[in-house]
Amino acid sequence: MKIDLNIETTGDGTVVCAHCGATLGDSVQAPTTHALRHERPAEAAGPGVKADPALFADRQILLRQTFCPDCLVCLSTEITPGDEPVYRQWVLS
Repeated sequence: MKIDLNIETTGDGTVVCAHCGATLGDSVQAPTTHALRHERPAEAAGPGVKADPALFADRQILLRQTFCPDCLVCLSTEITPGDEPVYRQWVLS
């Protein structure tokens, strides 16, 4: 079943990369457990993030991304406070 452009499930419930077939997660309850994760300062998101996050928040703000472990396609991107749980969990149902 196709979840989005980058993620699909197999017949046994494994979550895989839609581009290369690499396993991203063992089940829809944990769809990205095998994905690569990268964390950087929010300013690394590009020229659209111009203002210093410290002007708006008392906490450090980070850019967090997940990638396929084989083909490195970007699966998710979020800008979030650094003290939030690492890589917010989402579940496919």
